[in-house]
Amino acid sequence: MLTVTRAAVKRKLRLTTNEYDSEIDALIDEMVPALRYAIDPDYLNSHDADLRATLNLGALEVVAGEMGATLYRELGAWTGFRLGWLQVDPPALRNPRDPTGLKAQGYARLKPFLKRDAQLLYLYREREEETE
Repeated sequence: MLTVTRAAVKRKLRLTTNEYDSEIDALIDEMVPALRYAIDPDYLNSHDADLRATLNLGALEVVAGEMGATLYRELGAWTGFRLGWLQVDPPALRNPRDPTGLKAQGYARLKPFLKRDAQLLYLYREREEETE
């Protein structure tokens, strides 16, 4: 059984307010069953505490990463400003679908335990520039 809690997601993202609680709960309700379905039942039903902790951590990272991407997409969240000579720009992100890197980390952690035909991750790769 996979377990992901709102408190753990908030801790992972360093969120201290209750503003996003309903969104986090909705993500947990959406994503954990899909992750559970993709993992081989032999691993889910294991009594090995370390294996269960690994699966729970992977699921937590995936959910927290998706919440991080949601926060990134929030209107105005990454807007820069200029005040006289001072200009502050948001950091350039390599992957806007996974700005924290947690989703990829969680998927990589879960990959060895997936069912044979399960596909969970859409890989994002930057277009490599040709060098001569």
